[in-house]
Amino acid sequence: MKVASIDCGTNSFHLMIGQINAQGQVEVIDRQKDMVRLGDSTFQSGVISPESFARAADALRSFRKLCDSHQVDALLAVATSATREAANGGEFVRAMRDETGIDLHVISGDEEARLIYLGARSVLPLGNRRALLFDIGGGSVEVMVCDARELYYQRSLKLGVLRLLQSFSLEQPTIDTRAQLAELCHRALEKIAAPIQRIGFDFVAISAGTGRALAELCAGPQAAKPDLAVAKDKTERSRIVRFSDIYSLEQRLFAMTPVERLKMPGLDPRRADSILPGVVLVRSLLEVFHADEYTLCEAGLREGLVFDYAQKHRPDIQLSDEFPDLRRRSVVALQRRCQAREPHAQHVARLALDLFRGLRPLHGLKNSEGEILEYAALLHDIGFYIAASKHHKHAQYLIENVGLSGFSVEEIQILAQCVRYHRKATPKDAHESYVRLSESQRRRVRVLASILRVADGLDRTNRQIISAVRVRIESKDIELTLAAPSGSDLELELWSARRKADLMSEVFRRKVRFVTAPLLPNQSEDESTTMRTDARTFASARDRDVTL
Repeated sequence: MKVASIDCGTNSFHLMIGQINAQGQVEVIDRQKDMVRLGDSTFQSGVISPESFARAADALRSFRKLCDSHQVDALLAVATSATREAANGGEFVRAMRDETGIDLHVISGDEEARLIYLGARSVLPLGNRRALLFDIGGGSVEVMVCDARELYYQRSLKLGVLRLLQSFSLEQPTIDTRAQLAELCHRALEKIAAPIQRIGFDFVAISAGTGRALAELCAGPQAAKPDLAVAKDKTERSRIVRFSDIYSLEQRLFAMTPVERLKMPGLDPRRADSILPGVVLVRSLLEVFHADEYTLCEAGLREGLVFDYAQKHRPDIQLSDEFPDLRRRSVVALQRRCQAREPHAQHVARLALDLFRGLRPLHGLKNSEGEILEYAALLHDIGFYIAASKHHKHAQYLIENVGLSGFSVEEIQILAQCVRYHRKATPKDAHESYVRLSESQRRRVRVLASILRVADGLDRTNRQIISAVRVRIESKDIELTLAAPSGSDLELELWSARRKADLMSEVFRRKVRFVTAPLLPNQSEDESTTMRTDARTFASARDRDVTL
C-alpha cells in the first residue's frame, strides 16, 4: 500500500510517499519539500497572511500532483504550530481543502510529539539507550525523552526559529541581542531540565530542518549527505555533530553580513535569516543539558504519520497486498467488514461469470459489465450484517452509502440495483430507485440481476456442489448444463434456480431449462478451465469490449 504524508509546518511543508508492506515496514519512494514560511507574519499579526495562503496552496497543489502520479492509496496531512495558533487557522484549512482537495488536520503539540517519536524511533540508533529528542520547527520545539519501547516525556515549547526571529532584530545583530536570545533559550529550557534529568537520557538527538542545516554547515559543503531513499540501515542515517563545531559555526554566522550569509556554501538562501536563532537555540540546548554532541535524526513528523497509519491499518495493508486493484480491494473489504460468507459469495461469482460468458450472444454487454456482476455476487449477502429479513434491500443501502473506492456514481447505482434484485421481486416501474435509471442502465440491471439470481440459486445449500455451468442457446430455450460430481444431490439447487429463473426468461424471452452432467473422475480441473472464465479476466479487460 502506498501512503503519502504531508507535514504543513510553520517554516516548511514536507511530503513523503512510502510503500507499506504487510509486516508494517515502510520504504520511502519519494519526497518533496517547499519552504512556505507559513509563520512569517503569524506570530506578530496573529493571522496567516494572504501571501502565505498563496504559497501554501501552490505547494499543496504540487504535492497533490506527485501523489496522483504515484497513485497513493491514502493521503495524510497535518498542520502544526502556525495554523493552530492563527486566528484564521480554520479559514486556512478550508481554503486549502477547497483549492487543493487536501484535508488538513490541525494537531496539538502533544500529538505532534507522539508522531515525531514514532518517526524518529524508526531511524535513531536506540538499542537499549534513551534519547533526549528535540524537533526544532518554525513555531515550536517538541521535546521528548524516549527509547525504542516508550515515550517517557513530551513537551511543546514556543521556541521555533521563526518565532524567535520575529522576536529579535537579527538582520545586523549586536552582541547584546545575541546574548538576550541565548538567555531566553536557556531560561525556557531550564524550566524543563529537572523532570528530564530525573528520567535520564543517554544522548541528545535533533530532528527537522534546522538540525540538518546546521549539521551540513558544520560538515562543510563537500561532505557526503545521506540519501534517505537508499540508506540501508540506521547507522547510515545517523550523523554526529559536536558542540565545538556548533559554537564555531555560531561565531562565523554572526560575524557575517546578511549578503554574506545568503552566499554561504551549503546554506539554503531561504534559511539565511532563521539559521541565526537556530544555531543559538542548538548551542543553548546542548549547554543546558550538558551534551558535547547531538545525533542528527533524519526522520520526524511525516515519517511518524506513515508509521502510525501502518499500526492502525494493518488489516487494510494486508488486504492491499492481497488485492492490488483498488476496486476489488474495496469490495472485498466491505464483504469482510459485513462478515459475509466468502466461500458462498465467491462460488456464486464464479457461476455468474460462467452464465455471463455463455449468454453473451444474447446480452452483448462489455467485459466491464461482467466485472460489475462479479462484484454484485461478492456483495449480494452483505445485508445479513443488518438483518436477515430484507437483506437484499439492506445490501443495496450499504453499497450506496459506504463509499466504495474506484467506482463511478453510475457503477455504484447499477451494482446496488443488481444486489437489490438478487432475490424476491424483480425490477418494477413502481420501484423508485430503479425508475430513476436511464433506459440503458435499466437494461443492464435486468440482465445482470437475472444472471445473479440464477447463480445464487445454484448454491442454495451453500455447499458449492455445482462446479461450473455451460450455456446452450436455442431459438426458444436456454439450456443450462450443470457440472457436479456423480451422485450429488442437486434437488435444492435445482428447485431454487428454477424459482429464480423468472427474470432470465423474461429478459431473454426464452424458457430456461436445467440439465445435469456428472463429472468424470479427475475431470474437475479441466472443467474449471474450459467452462469457467477466471474472474480476473474481467478485471484486466475492464472497459475493453473483447470477446472471452
